[in-house]
Formats: sequence, structure tokens, C-alpha cells
Amino acid sequence: MRGKIDVFAAFAAALACAWIEAAPAEAARPEWIIEEDGEHREIGLSALGGVYFTGFGGEGRMSIPVAPTGAIDGLNESFAIEFGAGYQYFVEPKPGFSRVTFPLMVRWDFHLTPLWTVYGAVGAAGGLPLGRSDPAIFGYHGYVWWITSIGAFLHIGSGAALRMEIGSLGLLVGFSWA
Repeated sequence: MRGKIDVFAAFAAALACAWIEAAPAEAARPEWIIEEDGEHREIGLSALGGVYFTGFGGEGRMSIPVAPTGAIDGLNESFAIEFGAGYQYFVEPKPGFSRVTFPLMVRWDFHLTPLWTVYGAVGAAGGLPLGRSDPAIFGYHGYVWWITSIGAFLHIGSGAALRMEIGSLGLLVGFSWA
């Protein structure tokens, strides 16, 4: 009986060693900087394009920091004013029409890691509908409309980032430079 236990123990030990060797190394944990109350004074430029709820288009935006250390002590966040210009083409309502737009937003950034920054934005946009004689003053196809969005920056290099945003206009993606 002792010989069977020794063989079983040796087999179990060999199996445990093989398991330890084959187990993947623990993935490197991200370096969280959300609790490092940083200062973010970068002026940003963004080029975005995407799918709006009833069309497509693109925008260029500029952001200027207004509260580079944010509003909450001990939290790595900041506020910026973002404004720009864009072009949208709407397939609906028939017949389609286009619009030149001018958004103005306040963006609240949360700097999570050196790789990721997430944000929420709220504001308004004004625009000039082209090729349409009956737009409403307010609303999605009108002259003035509200904007709300959430998004993220994926920092890919020194001052460069991929930008993704979803909100009241639709889904936008593009690049940003600081």
C-alpha cells in the first residue's frame, strides 16, 4: 500500500509542478491615476466623423481647459469648454438635407489611467439647415438643439488619442491631439 501512495504523491507533485509552469503569468495591472489630483492644461483639437441618428457627417472641435484641476479634491478630473464646426447630411425626413453646425459644450474629463480618459459633455449647438425651407427653430432637425454625450480617449502617443463618443447626436469616432 505504501508504494501506491508514494506513486500517487509523486504523480500529484509532478502534476502540480506542470500546472504551475503552464499557468499564465498574472497580467500587468493598469496604473490607476484617478486618485492623483493632476493638472490638465492641454488645449485639444479633435476631428470626428460618424453616424447620426438619421444621417452622417463630421466635426472639428477645439477644447480649452477652464478648470484644469477639476472640482473635486483627490480626484484626477478636469473641465474644458469645447466648441467647433461641422457638417451633417440627413437622409430622413425625405427629401434629405444638410446642415452646417456649431456645437458649444462643457466637457468633464476623468483621467483613469495614463491610457484612458472618459468624459461626459453637455451643451447646445446651432446650425443652418441647407436645402430646406421649413426647419423647426428647436429640435434635432432645426436651428438649435441640445447635446449630451459620453465618451473616451484612448491615448496612443505623445499628445495623440483615439476618441469615441455616443450621445444625443449619434456615434462619433476620430482623433484628438493635445
